Amino acid sequence: MTTKEEIIVMKKDVSNLGEKIDGLDEKMDMIIKKLLDPDSGLVVRVNKNTERLDYRDEKMPEWMSEMQQFRNMKSWKSNINRALWVLYSVVIGFLAKIIFWD
Repeated sequence: MTTKEEIIVMKKDVSNLGEKIDGLDEKMDMIIKKLLDPDSGLVVRVNKNTERLDYRDEKMPEWMSEMQQFRNMKSWKSNINRALWVLYSVVIGFLAKIIFWD
């Protein structure tokens, strides 16, 4: 291969490298946009998730207290239902005694 042919091959290689670098630049721009986009970028989503987790941690004791109040109310309701069924049974028994055994 002559020097002239080598120079031509090297120019082609350099132009191919230039095209590949342009392609890499486009890909890098796309990646940077996905990472740093102020509306929906990865950094924004991570920050929003961190804020949500901080809010959850801040409110957790309050939520747990409300859950305990709910459980207490369910237990109270269950006890009241039992007491009412006992009362209904007593009233029905009393009425049956008055009607049939008087």
